Amino acid sequence: MKKRTAKTAPKAKTRHLTFLLIHKELKSPEAALKEPTSLSKKPLPADYGFEGTLYTFESLPKEPRWVSFVKEGFPDGISLALVAAPAAVLFIKADSRLFALTFGQGRHLLKPDSYEVDFGLKVTLNSVDEKRLRSLDLRTFEEQTVHTRRQVSRNSSLDAFSVDVVRDLLGAVTGEPSDKSLAKRLTGRDALALTGAVAFSELADKCKALLKAYKSLQYKTTFPWVDNIRLVRDSTTLDRLNKQLLESINNRDLDKIHLAPPEVIEWDGVGFRYPGERTSGEEPHSDLDLEECLVALSRQEGVALNELKLSLDDLKRCRIRAVFEDSAFEPERWSLYSCLVAELNDKEALYVLSAGQWFKIEKTFAAQTFKETAEFVKDVTSLPTAKPNEKEDAYNKRVAQSSGGTFALLDRLLIKSRGAHTQIEACDLFSRPGQFIHVKRKVRSSALSHLFSQGTVSAETFLQDEHFRKRLKELVGLQSADIAKSLGNPTEKPEPGKHEILFAVITRSPKEKWPQALPFFSQLNFSRSARRLQMLGFKVALCRVGEEK
Repeated sequence: MKKRTAKTAPKAKTRHLTFLLIHKELKSPEAALKEPTSLSKKPLPADYGFEGTLYTFESLPKEPRWVSFVKEGFPDGISLALVAAPAAVLFIKADSRLFALTFGQGRHLLKPDSYEVDFGLKVTLNSVDEKRLRSLDLRTFEEQTVHTRRQVSRNSSLDAFSVDVVRDLLGAVTGEPSDKSLAKRLTGRDALALTGAVAFSELADKCKALLKAYKSLQYKTTFPWVDNIRLVRDSTTLDRLNKQLLESINNRDLDKIHLAPPEVIEWDGVGFRYPGERTSGEEPHSDLDLEECLVALSRQEGVALNELKLSLDDLKRCRIRAVFEDSAFEPERWSLYSCLVAELNDKEALYVLSAGQWFKIEKTFAAQTFKETAEFVKDVTSLPTAKPNEKEDAYNKRVAQSSGGTFALLDRLLIKSRGAHTQIEACDLFSRPGQFIHVKRKVRSSALSHLFSQGTVSAETFLQDEHFRKRLKELVGLQSADIAKSLGNPTEKPEPGKHEILFAVITRSPKEKWPQALPFFSQLNFSRSARRLQMLGFKVALCRVGEEK
């Protein structure tokens, strides 16, 4: 029998095809499918020259959910045929690997962990012309994680997308490949969406080309920042990391693990209760502390602290309550797991758990980030240690009042910049030598990242806005005319080199573990802010404010 080839097949039409690469450990289609016995199975004819099997599923016809609403306005009924939603998966074997081409709702027939994570992304990055990009899906680490899709009206280079290579995690890419024979357009994340002229008889060859592109390291030259931070979605890796996390917690190895609210909250008048703690009769905790939480859990379970052994289900089941002074309602706000912040090292990378998700940080990038952060660390003897559980506003007020005229207190004194919609805080403390001091207790990386961002915005506004400078000098002058002198003439553009932007972090971490004790994402955002401030001409410093025992 004559083998079918591209030469004997009709001219290929432009198709929109979706490819997934099945994990190499799965050797058969049945191993990748959720319920293979419920599907119709049909192997490819032998004369195609490559192995393939089609699995199909045809659902029963049903009425779309929106129809019932429309019928409310038409009591006599409407004419609308019931429709089915067929689904199919075509498995192709190429170079000893299984590929899945999904049609309709076919992807839902596969097990969620049966295919390679980031297959489509790597193929696209290794194949795309870097000057012919159309769309990027990005996740930016700020005060809150921001998801965005940035599209351009025509093919463009990476510069057109304003990517922050330090903070942006790449989710998906759309662009035109350099090799036009591969496709007209590619979009990749886990799946690869390919648009191009493809004949059925060419599928095995196409899969081989995609596998070669997947294994390539070309993207490390073209998009070297992509591997800096990756969201971990592989189930095997997640299981391993969660196992290590549990071992550390149950062995009380807590140096790199702490608790923090997984979202932005107003810290004024808020407290916390751990699982099992009564909602009345006990003062809520002013901050989250993992050791205190473990004590509460051991009491709840009726076991000694050294006998408490937690499971992953325990971490996800146990809830932490948020307590607000102006409300009797105490909602079970977050799971214990989502409040954990952890950093685990292995040979390949640093892994960070934040807000219930694991991230893989490339080891060289993590080391470089720490090095950049450490370069700004300095001892500031004029700032005293904080009292146990002392809140930031109380600390700032005490420092200013006991400084003998060294500091002016600007905490919570807001100034509106000309043309701005919101007011900003210039700093918490302003010193006689001209330091803008921003103070924050180390509670969570998002709070510290907000601190660094706030300091940068304040400094930029100070340089650019005469109205801001005048109001700032007025506020400082009300407390000390001598300190206000260091602000100079507000009608003249200031010399940034005469001022230092000082970020002071109140922490229980010992001096020898500073700044390693800062969460990775805090280090990342600090180094970015510090570079920005240096470019503006300011001096920048990061200092540790210890806490009395």
